Amino acid sequence: MFQNSLSHSRIHDFWTNSVQFHGKPCSILALGVRVCDTALEKLNLSEAEPERLVCVSEYVGCCTDAIQVCLHCTAGKKHLLYYKTGRIIFTVYDLFSGNSVRICAKPDITENLRQCSPEQILSLPEETLFYFEEAHPLTQRTIKRVCKPCDAPPESVPYRASGVQDSPEQFLKFDLSDNGACRVPRRRK
Repeated sequence: MFQNSLSHSRIHDFWTNSVQFHGKPCSILALGVRVCDTALEKLNLSEAEPERLVCVSEYVGCCTDAIQVCLHCTAGKKHLLYYKTGRIIFTVYDLFSGNSVRICAKPDITENLRQCSPEQILSLPEETLFYFEEAHPLTQRTIKRVCKPCDAPPESVPYRASGVQDSPEQFLKFDLSDNGACRVPRRRK
């Protein structure tokens, strides 16, 4: 079913963990698993280490759940960035080595993706699923934002006083009044 034993084992583990995180199996999630396996293979890594990889996704969908789980790239830590073009393309950067890979789903795969079963996507050869382009380098501004340490308190839960005392003006309409009325006043045109 898979190309070699390392890839087979890794894909199996990635698939199991991704389905558990995502909640159900689907072909787009399976494609995300294959993107993760291909990225690690092309970057000559046996596994993804936290804080090492950055992924720029041009597609927002189920496949990004696999990227979060398998490559440890999350939006909260700014290691999963979105550049929404609607194309199923992922660029993965290795911050330690400086290497990168741009993985693009082939047009015939993207057109028929929803008709394929997850098992089909997981078993297709890499050259059937993807083509590769040269990755654009990360800008210095992006690198600074990505490499910025997390400033959360040690308890990992931000402190917040009860109530909504610090709402910006545009969010004041969502604050509940003291009498409990939940009606939002309408603006006149």
